[in-house]
Amino acid sequence: MSVYSAVVPSASVTWPDPIETVWQMLVTQDTLSGYQRPDLGLADRLFIGAVVNLSPERRPWGSITWLADIFATSRPTLYAIGERWRSLSAAQPSGRPLQITAPLARPSIEPTVTVTANRRARMILTLLMPGGVSGRSIDDCLRVAFDQGQSTGFVSELLHRAGQQAGEILKKIDHTPLGAVVLARDELFTGRDPNLLLVEPHTLVITGLYAAADRDADTWGCALLFTQDRQVQITGLAEDGCTPYAASCRATGLDTAIQKDVWHPLADTGQVIRDVERDGLRAMMAADKLEKRLRNHWNEATFAEWVLVTEQVDDLLAQSSRLRFWRDCLWDAVEVVDRRRGEIRDRAINQWLLTETMKALRQLSHPRIRKLVERLDEQSANWLTFLDSLAIPLAEWQVRLSEHFPDPAQADRFQSDVARLWRWEHTQRSGQTRWRPMTVTARQRVTEWIANDLRVQRLAEDLLTLLERTVRTSCAAETINSVLRPYLNNRRECTDLLSRQLFLNLFALWFNMHRFERGPRQGKSPYELAGINVGTNDWLTVLGFPPD
Repeated sequence: MSVYSAVVPSASVTWPDPIETVWQMLVTQDTLSGYQRPDLGLADRLFIGAVVNLSPERRPWGSITWLADIFATSRPTLYAIGERWRSLSAAQPSGRPLQITAPLARPSIEPTVTVTANRRARMILTLLMPGGVSGRSIDDCLRVAFDQGQSTGFVSELLHRAGQQAGEILKKIDHTPLGAVVLARDELFTGRDPNLLLVEPHTLVITGLYAAADRDADTWGCALLFTQDRQVQITGLAEDGCTPYAASCRATGLDTAIQKDVWHPLADTGQVIRDVERDGLRAMMAADKLEKRLRNHWNEATFAEWVLVTEQVDDLLAQSSRLRFWRDCLWDAVEVVDRRRGEIRDRAINQWLLTETMKALRQLSHPRIRKLVERLDEQSANWLTFLDSLAIPLAEWQVRLSEHFPDPAQADRFQSDVARLWRWEHTQRSGQTRWRPMTVTARQRVTEWIANDLRVQRLAEDLLTLLERTVRTSCAAETINSVLRPYLNNRRECTDLLSRQLFLNLFALWFNMHRFERGPRQGKSPYELAGINVGTNDWLTVLGFPPD
């Protein structure tokens, strides 16, 4: 099953509708006075209104961002133009705009809502998730909505019972539809107390979320065992450089592949580059001051000091430049696909590049760089595990490819074109819009391959899914933590271990059942993406609070 099936290009080149073609045909016109953006002419505004008011299923993903780029305007401005266009286009059959001369009559009898205990409980839990309302503010919300307040003790008792019920439900969830998975794990602290998180990166299903008093190897080992008790088949773990991680696997006898996160160390390398450049700038400013002193009054001691500082500036700038070059080599060594040729990387080639890069980094003498290299040495041995997990399914896919393309050269070209499309699409999703022309070109090539051939289209979809499911980082766990952190910051009562675990149970159940509002997973919940059926899409109904 592919979450990112939308990445497969359609039969058109750029957009399903001729949006870009129409934009290119817009004529230059005079500016309009009386608007905040007088440079947007009438044709421009009509074009923006037409695109913004396309139905969601027809409007291509990214079209609003594209409009903002080409017209150099903000997204709220685009939506405001679309709203004005929509209001002006609402016309009567005669063609004249609809005008309401008198206010609509208010019904004499207003509908009443019976505030039952079940409705009140649903309201409280909704204010908690996704509302993020604190306990004291829940009483104010209930008074405004229902004219009936509830004490903090009542709310806490309800959340306590709901958290216990959520914990029982999570234990009974059958995770076998996930299959053999690589889990991302991370920690999020409430004060000094850690919360241990395990998540499936592809569907973002939280398979384990545990409140703990510490984060040593034994505690993490128990978290892994509890997760396996929920029918989660762990074939690998994506993690950062936390020390107890390796020991936790040994403590539980879990023999699985370990993928060390490749993003955080390389982001740290970028920070070290900036630190070294900052040291070089300080030394340069000191050299300028010494040079001014020498101009006013020559002194041998000052000159000798100026020579030393100047040499230090040259050394710092040289080391910063070399570190920047080798940082780019590190990024290249952990790539899945070569974006220049579309070649799916080989483990031996990446390992050679990584080894040579680490060898060169050890020759740099700056203290910060040396400390960085020590951290990189500890983790680099498990940076390329993702290529090992990719090798077997890729070989099986290549067997199917050779059956359809007997010519090896043609098969290689098809594989490279599809892999290059995935790489450029991945770059686009990362926000690097300057590579958009290359993405369009790659999409056009793959479109030519799959035109009128369902079997080739299936091959392309399977390769895109295979590449997308390759896990190199623990960013999925970081994403869940970014959602969970604001909730924990508002829950002052989550100070003891039990209350914190009950709240985490509620969060895990809500997150796994809530539907994403945007992005490639839009319209589906993590459980739906994973094929896990809990009987309903309403997490409150699962908890025992169905709609009235």
